[in-house]
Amino acid sequence: MTRAEILKEFFKKTVLTVVIAYLLFTWGKILFLKDGQIEYFYVALFCGIPFGIQRMFLWLIPSGRSSISFTIGIIAVNFIVGGIIGIFVLAWKLIVAAWYIPLTIYRLFTTENAGNNFEE
Repeated sequence: MTRAEILKEFFKKTVLTVVIAYLLFTWGKILFLKDGQIEYFYVALFCGIPFGIQRMFLWLIPSGRSSISFTIGIIAVNFIVGGIIGIFVLAWKLIVAAWYIPLTIYRLFTTENAGNNFEE
């Protein structure tokens, strides 16, 4: 593994994940402010939706003869379930991001740089 691959993996698994989570949390704090209090459950759902909606195994799909309110309700349930799944996925990704910091430092110190061959 080269240093460029190590840094690319570090950026993808650590920096990008933390930046996306931070931006979502910041936006969520602004959006879900009620009477001067932050609704942290709604903020967590908001942050979890991008991480959990694609990991849902079963999407609820309304039938063709259902009303518009039933369809909107089913879509809302899909987003709520995706957000709840996403809370746990986001927590896991942040734990992995914290683990990748010392791992990347170790890999950078133990990897030989392929471009610096001074013996030839």
